[in-house]
Amino acid sequence: MLAAPSLSLGNAPVSRRTLLLPSALQIGRGTLTGAEAHHALRVLRLSVGDEVELADGAGHRAVARVVAVAKERMDLELTEVTAVADAPAGLLTVAVAAPKGDHLSDLVRGLTELGVGRIVPLICARGERVPAQLDRLERIAAEALKQCRRGHLPGIGPAVSVDELVRSGAVLMVADRAGRGSPLGRPRALTLVVGPEGGLTMDELAQLDAAGAQRVRLASSILRIETAAVALAAIFTAAWENLDP
Repeated sequence: MLAAPSLSLGNAPVSRRTLLLPSALQIGRGTLTGAEAHHALRVLRLSVGDEVELADGAGHRAVARVVAVAKERMDLELTEVTAVADAPAGLLTVAVAAPKGDHLSDLVRGLTELGVGRIVPLICARGERVPAQLDRLERIAAEALKQCRRGHLPGIGPAVSVDELVRSGAVLMVADRAGRGSPLGRPRALTLVVGPEGGLTMDELAQLDAAGAQRVRLASSILRIETAAVALAAIFTAAWENLDP
């Protein structure tokens, strides 16, 4: 099992567990309840006096100490709150067809680690069934955020069709083996479109072309949906985070 990552907030680096408190973090008292409190108490076995790190998913993290515990409840004293800068990848929306099996979980986890702003299931003619409930994907994103120490949770959904995506007015970039590369440019609001295993239909591609979408080529080989989505987002993340100021 991997050890908890080391974080330096203040003068000395310490090893702390990270918990998600989905409310505004501020110095003083805070309360953790529900599933997250259960995880902290029953799985992590945290107790009074333990130090933890908190994240709110909205760009803030905090150092806190456990001051009281009860069944499905943990009271905390927040002693230090810091703002986490939003990465340029937060400008990215990834509209992606759901892959088969549980690969959608891996896709959400990888895109959360990269810091994209929103993940939208894409309804396609050749696509798999889109999950009716997105709660599980939101939980996966929350776990990934705690692990990778990002500051912002991505929005998940709602699912959209290609027609709805075209009519949204978003700037679109489509992963397509017939594309010509990816003009990265400066950070900007951008929707990356990744089709299903069988590819987008000619009608769907024509709709996207008519909306001004640019087709981009990732590799000569055929990529799995989750590989293409994470790879495309990673290209922009790396390029934008390394731009000269």
